[in-house]
Amino acid sequence: MSFSSKTKDTLLTDLPSKSCCKKALLMGMLTYSNVYSKDRIKIITENRYAADAVCALMSELYGVKYGVASSTKDRSCKITVNDRKEIAKMSELFPSDPVTLYRINEAVFDQRCGRCFSVFMRGAFIAAGTVSKPQSSFHLEISSPRKNLVNDTVKLLNENGLNPHLTVRNSNNVIYFKKCDDIADFLGFIGASAASFDYINESIIRESRSLANRAVNCDTANIKKTVNAATQALSAIKIIMEAGKLDELPPDLRTTAVLRYENPQASLNELSEMSEPKLTKSGINHRLKRIIEFAKNIVSE
Repeated sequence: MSFSSKTKDTLLTDLPSKSCCKKALLMGMLTYSNVYSKDRIKIITENRYAADAVCALMSELYGVKYGVASSTKDRSCKITVNDRKEIAKMSELFPSDPVTLYRINEAVFDQRCGRCFSVFMRGAFIAAGTVSKPQSSFHLEISSPRKNLVNDTVKLLNENGLNPHLTVRNSNNVIYFKKCDDIADFLGFIGASAASFDYINESIIRESRSLANRAVNCDTANIKKTVNAATQALSAIKIIMEAGKLDELPPDLRTTAVLRYENPQASLNELSEMSEPKLTKSGINHRLKRIIEFAKNIVSE
C-alpha cells in the first residue's frame, strides 16, 4: 500500500462527530469528485473506504441512499447519482448561484466550530489528493479541472496560514506543497497526524545527515589545508638546504625549519608542543611563513 493510500485510510477511520463537520467532509469529497452538478454526481475511486464514507454521509445527512458499484477489472469503486430529486436533497452543499456552481459554499461551515474548513480539506485530499512518502521526495498535491474551486481553496488555505503553490497540468489546476514543513503542517491541519510526524521525523533525519556531512566536509577541508601547508613548508626547507643556505636563516627560523623537517607528519599543535622554548601554534605558523618567503627569494635569485 502506498504512503498516500495509507494516509487516506487513516483519515477515513475516524469520521467527524459534529453534523457541520460531516457536511464539510462530504462537500469536500463531492466538489473534488469526477462529476458534481445538480443534474448528476459521479465519484470514481480506488479507495473503497472513501466510497463507503460518501454513501454513509449522503444517507445519514440527507437520506440519499446509493450503493457502491465495484469493478474487478480495475479495482475501482463508482458511485453515480442521476436522480435530480435525490441530488436536490443535498442542495445546501451547492452555492445558491448556478453560475458559481463549482465553488466552495462557505455557508456550510459553522463559524462557531472552527474545524469545518480543515475537514473540508480532508475530504478534498481524500477525493483528489496524493502525497509522496517522505523518504523519497517532498510532494503533496490536490488537483481539479475546476479553476474557481481551486482558487477558492487556495484563498481559504492562505487565510488559515497554509501557503500552497498553484500550477496547471494537463488542463488540471493543481494545488501543491514542496517543502517538508509545509506538507507536515497541511497533513496536521487535515487530521493526518501520523503522516505529519513521518514528514517531521524525515526532516530531522535529513538535517542531521546534512550537519554530519558538513562536519565531515569541514574536517576534510581542514586536513587538506594542513597537509598543503606542511608540504609547502617542507618544500621550502628542502630548497634552502639544497642551496646550502640553512645557516643563513636567523637562529629562531633555523630551529623551526629543522623541527619541521625532522617531523614532517606533525601538526602545528604538535610542533608547538615540541618547540623549545615552547611556541604557540600561531608562532610556529608565522615562522614557517617567513621560511617559505626566504625560499622564494632563493628561487628568484
